[in-house]
This record gives sequence, C-alpha cells and structure tokens, in this order.
Amino acid sequence: MPNSLLNILTRPILAVLLLLLCQMNNAYAETNVRASVDRNQVSSEETFTLSLVADSILFSGEPDVSALDADFHIINKQQSSRTNIINGKVNSSRQWDYTLVAKREGTLTIPALPMGKYKTRPITISVSKAAKSQQANSDSIYLESDITPRNAYVQQELQYTVKIFTSVNILDASLDAPEVDNAVVEANGEQRYQTLINGRYFQVIERRYSIYPQVSGTLSIPSLTLQARVEGYRPSMLDPGRLVVKRSGQHRVKVSPPPAEFTGSVWLPAKEIEIEESWSKDPDKLKVGDSVTRTININADGLLGSQLPALPVIDLQNAKLYPDQAKIEKGDEQSHWTGIRSESLAIIPTRAGEFVLPEVRLAWWNTDTDSAEFAVLPERRFTVAPGLVNTSDGTTTIGEIASNNATDKLNNRTANNDTTEANVVDIPQAHNSSLLWAVIAMLLLSNIAFAAAWWRGQRRPASPISAPESSTHNESKAFKSLERCLKIKAEHKELRNALTHWASCHFKRAMTLSEIAKAIPELEEPCRQLDAHLFSGQAFTIDPGTILSAVKKARSRPATHAAEPALSPLYKS
Repeated sequence: MPNSLLNILTRPILAVLLLLLCQMNNAYAETNVRASVDRNQVSSEETFTLSLVADSILFSGEPDVSALDADFHIINKQQSSRTNIINGKVNSSRQWDYTLVAKREGTLTIPALPMGKYKTRPITISVSKAAKSQQANSDSIYLESDITPRNAYVQQELQYTVKIFTSVNILDASLDAPEVDNAVVEANGEQRYQTLINGRYFQVIERRYSIYPQVSGTLSIPSLTLQARVEGYRPSMLDPGRLVVKRSGQHRVKVSPPPAEFTGSVWLPAKEIEIEESWSKDPDKLKVGDSVTRTININADGLLGSQLPALPVIDLQNAKLYPDQAKIEKGDEQSHWTGIRSESLAIIPTRAGEFVLPEVRLAWWNTDTDSAEFAVLPERRFTVAPGLVNTSDGTTTIGEIASNNATDKLNNRTANNDTTEANVVDIPQAHNSSLLWAVIAMLLLSNIAFAAAWWRGQRRPASPISAPESSTHNESKAFKSLERCLKIKAEHKELRNALTHWASCHFKRAMTLSEIAKAIPELEEPCRQLDAHLFSGQAFTIDPGTILSAVKKARSRPATHAAEPALSPLYKS
C-alpha cells in the first residue's frame, strides 16, 4: 500500500483519538462539585433536601456525609445520573439527594463535604421552634415526654417517659433512645394502649427510662426525634406513605450533691432499701460438720444493683467460711425493686456451741422524706449440736473421739461391755506371738514348695512333638490357607500359624520359623523378622509377594526331611 494512501486513512483516526483525549482532559479539568438545599429556613419538625452534584460522568466514588450526623438526621437517600447531548456537546452529572431533619433548634451549618478529591462549600440552615398547635385536634401523630423529679440528688433515679400518640396506622417508625451526658440511662420497657382525647381514639406507645445523674449541676435531657411513615390520605398499595417527623420537648433537672448530714460510707439515694436473709436449712438444727448456706439480699427501689455496696467481711470462730461471688440483678415487673445485690456464704461449723453472726447495718438517704435512714439485718444466733457417730461400744461424739484415746474408751464402757472386753484384753502376749510365727512359717513353706515345683518343671526334658495327623497333611489346603493370609494381610500371629502349618505339611513334620528359614533360604529374612516381632515386638511389615514367591519355589522342589530339632519350638502352632 502506498504511503500516501496510508496517511490519508490514518489521519482521521488520529484526529478522532486526539479529540477524544482532549475531551477527557477537559472533563477532568472542568469537573466541579456543589451542594445545595431546597430551603434554608425550616422548623425543628420539618424536613429539607440536601443535593450534592458532580458535573462529570467520570466522577467515581461516594460523598462522605458522616459529618452530617452531628446536627442532622438522614431520613432518606437517593442517587441519579444525567447525560445530555446538545449540538454534539456531551454534558453529564451525578447527583445525590439526602432528606434531612435538624436535631436541634438554632443556626446550624452543613459543613464542607468531601467528594473524592474535591469538597463542597458549607451551607447555613436556620432551624426555628415548631409552631404550637392543638395537637389532639389537628395532628394525627405527635410526641410527648416528661421527667420526674425536677430536683434530685447525684445518682438518684429520674423517671423519663416518652409517649407517641397516633390516630393513623404507622407503616414504619424509629425513635431515638435518650443520650444524656454525665448520666447513666437504663431502658425500663414499653407499653401500648389506647386513650380517648377530645372524642378521638389514639393508640399510645409509651417508653420508660431511668436516668441516674453522675455529677451535680444542671442536667439537660435533649429532645427525641420520631421519624415515621404513616398511611397517606388516600391509602393504596403503591403509596409508600407520607413522612412525618416529630420532636419531644427538652428538659432540665437541677442535680444537688449529697447533703452534709449524711454520714454513711457509700452515698445511696433511694425510695426504699431493705436487707433480708435466707438459709438453705434451719441453722438451729445444724451439727458439727454440716454445711449451710446463708444468702443476704440488698433490695433497693431507686438504685441499680451495681450501685449497692458489698457486705462487710465477717470472722466466725470455730467455722469454715466459703463466700460465693456476688450476683447483681435488675428488678422485674412483679417486684418494685429496681436493683438487687445478692451475696451467699457457705458455713461449716467445726465445733459444737453457740455461733453469733453480727448485725448488718447500711445507711441510705430516703428521697421521699429527704432524710437519712438505716437498713438493718439483726444479729443472728444459732446453736450447733455435736456430730454423732455410731461405734461398736455405743454412740460417741466426734469431739470425744478426737480427744479420747483407746484407754479412755475402755474405762468408760458399761459393766456388760467390761466383762466382754476383759476376755479380749487378757489374752496372753505369748499366744499372740506364737500365732504370728505360725502364719509366717506356713507362708515360707508354701513359697518353697512352689519354687521347687517350678524348678523341676524347667529341668524336665521337652516332650517330642508328634507329627501332625494325617488329616493335617493336606499340603494343598495348607498352602491355600497361607495364600489367603498373605492376600488379606492377616495379623502376624495368624501368618506364623499358617506358615508353620504349611511347612509341617510340606516337610511331613512339625516346623518352627527358624527351621523353615534353614530349609527355605528365600524365607530366612522374613522368618527372622517375624520371629523377632512376635518375641520382642520389633516393627515388621509383611511383604506378601516375597513370602508367596519363596513358598511357590519350595513347592516346586522335592521336599527334603530336615533333622529333628534339639529343642522344643519357641511357639506352638
């Protein structure tokens, strides 16, 4: 192809590529991002839309909107892209729309949000207080909250209640749990019921919380935000419902430090505190060595179980004490206690007598009467009886057995037992010694007789082993049996029996492994290893091919009668 024609064809292609490259560079160079809102002034219960736009189809990634969580709730998110071609010019963009609601009133700022390597500009939003309305008459859904008391002490329980009133069906809803600085918040459950307000029935969802302030001063409970989707005015299967955002009121509580007149070691503000005990068995029926468990519960109304102090350690003489780990519990709906601390102590008396468990006294502050009180568990006394053990001479206590010796027991016997026991005590010492020597002599004689019999048995010449009966001289059956053992890789002992049985049939006399090794040189090594394994347990792996090949060769040769063994075989087949 001529160069001129090649240049004519490649020039347009290069021009198009250059144009595309320039367009891409322009797209990168002209990419910009921006943020906008549909309204700059909203109330605390109204939503607004934040739009983030990137003017380039080449923009990738997602905007980072985590900074919005500080002042706004993100109710919904949508994403879209657009491409327009006008007079050959391509314009494209990507857009993200966020439905927001403010978390508080005042002037709020949507900060600069990162979009890839770019950032949007900050936007200021003015949030006003929601207009007061006749909620029961005009609103189909609204929120109420309350907290009591308004003046409290540090660590005193505050009861916070949030109620959702709705006269329409809620399709979906979420309600934030209260987050209070310098306080512990505990959820106390939820109730649902109906109420009639100005002739309209409302479904009520009530949630209760306990708040325990940890520092003195002013405690602020922020408003809660309800986000809900309720049925539209004309419900249909395609209607996703209308979005409703409601907000509860804010509350402030004055928190005071503990009063100076409180003298307890642990500050315990509560409505009521009670100390009670329980026993695993009646302590007044204990005997020495018995085990009993004492459980003490500290029950509080207005405190958590974790706020209740540990019981003082007691020292009980003449008893072993085994304390168990304390249990911290939360009161249930059946009881009015909000916190329970339970401690158990196992007691094992080691001596009879009276035992005294000291009084337990706990100082606390009654928040209803605003005065100091004491919860008291009275002193507990119980008597432990001696442990009883039945003996052959009557019933004797454990303490007496430990403290008296055999002579004391003999002197304390009854008259009838003295007569019987005297016959035993007056046995002459010489008679006891004679009986002992007689037993020893009998044992020595029996051992000598056993040793002599064993020695004679060892010196007796080995009886010759008779040749197998004619029925066992079936060499062909013996070979098949040996062949089967080799194929299935039978145990070493079974292989030894099959091999010696075949050799006995083949050579027409009893054979041992060592004799087979001499008669058949090819089996010398396998027989030696098999013999060593059976005698001392040395490791040995059967090679069926080697053994079977050697046996077949031996069968093809005429059998020769080897000399009779001088010793009896090591293993009897």
